[in-house]
Amino acid sequence: MQQPAPGPGRGGQAEGQPEWGQPAGPPSGWGAAAPTQQPGQGWGQAAPAGGWGQQAGAPPAWEQPAGAPPAWGQAPGAPPAWGQPAGGPQSWGQPGAPAGWPADDQQQTRVQQAAPGLSATAWVPPIATPRRSKRPLLIGLAAVVVLALVAGGLFLLLRPDSPTWDGRTIAQPESVLSDAEQALTAYAEERNGVTNDSSACWFEETGDGSDVRDSAVCGPVLFVDGDPEQAYLRFGLTADDGSGDARLTVSDEPESPDPSALPNSELLTRPDGRTPPDGAGGLEVPTAPAADPGAVLAGPFEDLDFTEPTGPATLVGPAAAITVTGLARPDRVGNGDDARRPADGEVFLAVRYTVEGGAGVSDVPPSLGYRVGEADTVPVDPALVTPGATVEAVVSAPADVTLADLVVVDGAFTQTLSLLDGAPGAGNIVVLTRTNVSQLVDANQSLSGNGTSPGLPVPTPVTLSVTVNEVRLQWFPGTGVTVYPSAPDRAFLMLDEEGTTGLPGSTSGRSPSSLWSLVLPDGTVVGSQDLAADPLFIATGFDVPADFTTGTLVFGGVGTYVDGGVLDFGGATVQFPVEIPAG
Repeated sequence: MQQPAPGPGRGGQAEGQPEWGQPAGPPSGWGAAAPTQQPGQGWGQAAPAGGWGQQAGAPPAWEQPAGAPPAWGQAPGAPPAWGQPAGGPQSWGQPGAPAGWPADDQQQTRVQQAAPGLSATAWVPPIATPRRSKRPLLIGLAAVVVLALVAGGLFLLLRPDSPTWDGRTIAQPESVLSDAEQALTAYAEERNGVTNDSSACWFEETGDGSDVRDSAVCGPVLFVDGDPEQAYLRFGLTADDGSGDARLTVSDEPESPDPSALPNSELLTRPDGRTPPDGAGGLEVPTAPAADPGAVLAGPFEDLDFTEPTGPATLVGPAAAITVTGLARPDRVGNGDDARRPADGEVFLAVRYTVEGGAGVSDVPPSLGYRVGEADTVPVDPALVTPGATVEAVVSAPADVTLADLVVVDGAFTQTLSLLDGAPGAGNIVVLTRTNVSQLVDANQSLSGNGTSPGLPVPTPVTLSVTVNEVRLQWFPGTGVTVYPSAPDRAFLMLDEEGTTGLPGSTSGRSPSSLWSLVLPDGTVVGSQDLAADPLFIATGFDVPADFTTGTLVFGGVGTYVDGGVLDFGGATVQFPVEIPAG
């Protein structure tokens, strides 16, 4: 259709001029001033003084009278809008749509709208509820993105450097330190140590970049008798042989059992930025743990003050002699990890004793043990029971204890020494603990009588020369003797003598035991015994108190030799006084 040229007036357009409602150049970008630009060059043209959609000196587009072309329309023959193809206006960034409408997927309606005497093509939005603009949502999302970027930048600025191992990033450093802290806790419990909520582990940087040393610093931790200024352990770290991230393994035990001072804290690092506490972090040195009730602790013990028993404290057996040399009741024994205190309701009984050779009639070591009241005996390590050894031990006993012993089983004999005062038990062999047990008599006397022998059956007057060499108090008379005194507090007074007669065929030898007797100071007469099991031997002894000191040996009467010879001295006797010092 041919469109007539518009006449002068509002809504009209002079030939060769831009239509009303359209600026003389393209609009500028959002809020930006447009530089001088030639038509057809796109965005960037400054807006006219009246604003977009209005020509200078013309009324606003919405005040245009009927018959004027729409603001976004264009009369035939007019040049196209800047950046818009001929034939119709378009929205920014969307072909065929009017400027200012949202560029979305709604279908726009295109109608032909003719004014009187004028034909023009116009864009009319569809009759429907318009969609909410996405611009606020996009602005909000943009703000969130900006905040996230800002926060991320702050994190990168504030976070500690990631630790490395020989230039390799450490894989899961938090897990490595967690493993080290578990090792620290287990080790502290094993040694009766203490930790608290401030205890942790740190990587220690070498001071040259972010590389760390081959041990984690862990603490604070304190042990019995520890020093609060020395409260940190090092647990070794080892890495895999890979070339990527370093995977570290933590040692179960520290490099040294002795804690040390905190190293330079400026070199300690953790992913969470946590720093070591001041000093020992509020930890106090723990007290020694309590021993189990009835426990026996083996020494030796440093700095334990023993007191020597006031009375006899020795026992002797076939193989060994045991002597208590010290007793104590300490409140605590041991040092460091070995320190212990008594169990609740109990006390410590400490004992020190020596082991020496015994009576010398056995080479089988004795067995020792500790017994409190009627409880079972707790054995002593046999390795400690050797001649010349000194043994220390502590026994935990009830606070009201009245009976506690060191028990020694030596051959067929069981003997004890008190852990309370060192006193020997009632069943101990008393004579074996004596210091003075013999006397060198060296006396000779002669006695006349009658004698017979297998070669001289007719009684013949004889004179017997009797010599007493020595007397000795013994529990074990010697080889061939299998009997013992009648009680532990008794002893045999053994007689070493020899007699010579003038009978034909006779030789020097011991006289028959029946010719001897012993008179005690109170007048008691003790008969003699031949203790030898073999009839060809004579072993004359007297069963006397173990504390025997003085008596008189009497020789006389009638005696028969093993070969059948007989000596008869009638009522005649000779006497040999004997005396063994006490003790």
